[in-house]
Amino acid sequence: MINIKKNIYILFLLFLIYFISRYLFYEFLQIKADLQALKPGWHVLELDYLNKDLFNSILYLHSQPPLWNMIIGFFTKIVNGDLQNTTILLNLFNYILTLGIIFYSFKILKEFNIGNSLSFFLVLILIIFNPNIIFFENIVIYNHLLSFLFTNLFWLTLKFFKTKKNLYEILLYSNICIQSFIWAGMHPVILIFFFIVISYQKKSLSNIGSIFFSIILIISTLPLIKNKIIFNKFSNSTWIGINLASTLNNALDDPWCLYQVIYPYDIYEEYKLKYNREINHPVARLKSGHAYRNSVSYIIFSDKCLSKSLKQIKDTPFKYLKGRFIAALVSHSKFGFEYIYFNPKNFNFNNFFDDKKYFKIIKQISVTIYMMIFYYFLISKSLKKNIYRKEYVLIFLTYIFCNIISHLFNGYEHERFMYQFHILHVVVIGNLIFSLNEKISKK
Repeated sequence: MINIKKNIYILFLLFLIYFISRYLFYEFLQIKADLQALKPGWHVLELDYLNKDLFNSILYLHSQPPLWNMIIGFFTKIVNGDLQNTTILLNLFNYILTLGIIFYSFKILKEFNIGNSLSFFLVLILIIFNPNIIFFENIVIYNHLLSFLFTNLFWLTLKFFKTKKNLYEILLYSNICIQSFIWAGMHPVILIFFFIVISYQKKSLSNIGSIFFSIILIISTLPLIKNKIIFNKFSNSTWIGINLASTLNNALDDPWCLYQVIYPYDIYEEYKLKYNREINHPVARLKSGHAYRNSVSYIIFSDKCLSKSLKQIKDTPFKYLKGRFIAALVSHSKFGFEYIYFNPKNFNFNNFFDDKKYFKIIKQISVTIYMMIFYYFLISKSLKKNIYRKEYVLIFLTYIFCNIISHLFNGYEHERFMYQFHILHVVVIGNLIFSLNEKISKK
């Protein structure tokens, strides 16, 4: 009972520090989301459609999984489609998510038997005053939500293997399903992987958890089935060809496969002929605006880019793998806040590292060395016989799967995908300090 009260006191203190810090950042340093950031967002449909026809807009969304646009649609309905007020609500939503990240990070550290004082300072430094967290909670993109969900997933995994309760297993499957509804990289195949490991642990397939797994797996495939029925395209995201083309560093002979290109004409008739579908909803027939990438014309462009990219990779596989290896090295020498497309207002860390070349080189070397230690620790924990081996294997392999997918099929912005797994860094640093303290105390 004393420990529970002490934990509540520490969490209250962390929340209080967080509220005060964000008030100061927001009011005095003016670090906040850019109120125009949603406007050029490729992942977001036009707010006018989301506000006036949310159901059909989500139904005819094929370029992305649906949940992030549903959330934006919900907020934009509250403020009657106003861009700036929708952005402010999303910014506040991100602050609430950070509270969730603080809460579950602290709970995870306690599951690893890390003391109150160390857990307090780790959460204080690695979350509340971490530039990566400050950056992503102030840009209106889905990665901060995914970071919260993965932190929660780690905690659920720990709780399941400690208690073997069906509740944690069901919530665990539900969490992965929700993530797959937000980001195509969190593929439903991860659900199957978790189920196999959990079933092996339980030594049984005939239980409540298995029934719920089957239901949740079907639910996770609904966006793919919906896209097959409406667009004749069994895919969670129809950008795969354009994304894959971007990994080739503009090596294709087709200028239309450049990721930054906004195609200037509509090829709906070509889509209609190939896929035998009549699509009339304006969300799928856009000819201008930032959400034009959800036009069915993009399905045709993506198909062409996919076939050309696969041919290029087949012809020069080592060149492709070399490029992906270099991209992985580059992304592992960056901070999360070096995301290239969006910036919060008045966030100056990026400029500091860009302008000072010697600082940039020192930073790249330091981050690369840290990432080597990070991987070494997670691999050793996953391979060695220890009480948390199963948890490490599941979470670490999920991280590796998503990392490999994002690097193989996406040419840019890996830093934002890696940020989603921020909790792993908190756990690694916490366990390293805890291990060092144990060794020193034994001496």
